[in-house]
Amino acid sequence: MMPEEWPIAAPAADGTARARLGDRDRLSTARRDFFLDPAKRLSEQERALMTAMLHNLVGNVADSVRAALPSGKVAANDEGDASLIAMLTASELLDEPGLMALLLRRADEERIASAARARSGRRDARVLQGLVSHDYGAVAAAAMALVLGRGRRRNRFGQSLIAFDDLAASSAAALVYAVAAGLRRELAASRGIAAGDAELADAADSVLENRDEERGISSLTAALVHFLDEAGGLTDELILAAASEGEIAFVAEVLARRAGVPAESALEELMSGKTGHVMALFRAAGTSRELCAGLLASVGDLLGIADAGDAIGHFDHLSDPEVEAARSWMMTDPAYRTALDRLGQARG
Repeated sequence: MMPEEWPIAAPAADGTARARLGDRDRLSTARRDFFLDPAKRLSEQERALMTAMLHNLVGNVADSVRAALPSGKVAANDEGDASLIAMLTASELLDEPGLMALLLRRADEERIASAARARSGRRDARVLQGLVSHDYGAVAAAAMALVLGRGRRRNRFGQSLIAFDDLAASSAAALVYAVAAGLRRELAASRGIAAGDAELADAADSVLENRDEERGISSLTAALVHFLDEAGGLTDELILAAASEGEIAFVAEVLARRAGVPAESALEELMSGKTGHVMALFRAAGTSRELCAGLLASVGDLLGIADAGDAIGHFDHLSDPEVEAARSWMMTDPAYRTALDRLGQARG
């Protein structure tokens, strides 16, 4: 028996269907959505996670801006946050490239970590936590800071979160000023436009001044890798063990350090899903063939590399000029790479 498709005109399960916009109003959105490459579309899980992380982040930033205002000017409440998020979403002020890239990256990291741990039968990461008892005090302290930082980026249900300190400076400024603008009407009602603008501007500046990039999860990971390298602890065994637990950000940081390229670029290549890019990163980092094979066996498919044998062959046949070209590409500014991509120009 052939499965029966869900009737397009079927009533909603609860008996009521949400009103939709007219055909003309929906057409442009429907056309973009209809022709999206299925392989590049967000899954429902990714969309839900990214939405939850974004809403939590906006709510926290709004609370920080309110707290920086003169006492009692704007009270925080869930209803107010929901209205603020709806306003900023409708105006597309939350569609900031750096912020969206971070949300997507965290969703990918969470997907890989969950799948890797499911394979091993472990519910939590143990490799990096084990470094808290490292003999070298700097490594132990850095590992503890990372473990605590990651713990603060989980809600009570264990769901991943993003902290304000995780944002790049440009993304942080864009978000804070967007939130401040969204609070303007609420504050102006009691203070007047001019006074409200001045107080919101001061509050936004105060929030930005309190942002500490060193508390960001990327900086905490980089610090741990730095001290591990200093202690001679970045062994292939540690890297492979971390990869088997889905610690992709940690692995990318190690590869970046070995290759002498920015961590963001290394993570971008590692998560590209393109065999040539990933193998070039491995070669640039001086990765041994054995470690490369181990990484492919443990998480290769989760990185979008379906044929490990083909990938190893690519690893073996990359020439030194090709590796140096890949290293040079990873050293370019992300804004430059994005511009080339939008112009439809391929990398060298």
